[in-house]
Amino acid sequence: MKLYLHQTVIDPDTNKNFEKLKEVFEKKLRVDLIVCPEVFLTGFQYENLNRIARENKTFLENIQDLCLAHRTGFLGSFFWKEGDAFYNRAFFVSETGDILGAYNKQKLIPAFKEDKYLSKGNKLSIFSFKEMRVGIAICYDLRFPEIFRKYASREVDIVFLLAQWPETRIDHMITLSRARAIENQCYFIVVNATGSSQNIKMGGHSLCIDPTGKIILDLESTAHGEQVQVHLSDVLKWREEFRALYEYSRPSSPGAKLSRWLFK
Repeated sequence: MKLYLHQTVIDPDTNKNFEKLKEVFEKKLRVDLIVCPEVFLTGFQYENLNRIARENKTFLENIQDLCLAHRTGFLGSFFWKEGDAFYNRAFFVSETGDILGAYNKQKLIPAFKEDKYLSKGNKLSIFSFKEMRVGIAICYDLRFPEIFRKYASREVDIVFLLAQWPETRIDHMITLSRARAIENQCYFIVVNATGSSQNIKMGGHSLCIDPTGKIILDLESTAHGEQVQVHLSDVLKWREEFRALYEYSRPSSPGAKLSRWLFK
């Protein structure tokens, strides 16, 4: 699977943020998936949430059209309304424009007043894309390893974390992301914002971390995007060679062979 990590400055103008994403699609990068930061269209603007959520539905439809036109997938999060509740919701769109998965952020961070304006999710999002089993999380979720252990128990191969992580704690993001990859023996992909958002300096350092914890791509702090390739075989090979995940989940049968879908 070939990924494009879209590390961007989140402008106060939503349309400018959409145009930057559209330009990425129009580059015809021949990638499978474009990954964006957390609430990359609006940042943490809570004013007029009803209007923002309504506009986000139109933006998502436009992104679905871009996916179909350019045969490229998309992953990003939006402020989203369901019933009377608002969520920080990530959508994973396939190259055909279909929504393969959606995830509501589970851990809402008081520093960004999410707990005041938004409702928390309580479900994982697991699906397959390009033969890899995918999981999604958002920013503050990273500090709660139980979420990722649940993904591992379902044999997820790659987890995407969409973030607006401040520069002041960027070392936490990098350290915890490597830990999530190592302990769960999976690829861990982080796409963070850079520049300033709501007068907070974002930390950048979008990452691709392999199942052994090795950082194979770090975008550092500038606004740009880069491609990176991930391989299902790397996950399966490492889990078979170093059977920590297997032993944790099936300690009573250490001699059994590790299967592809061990945790169905």
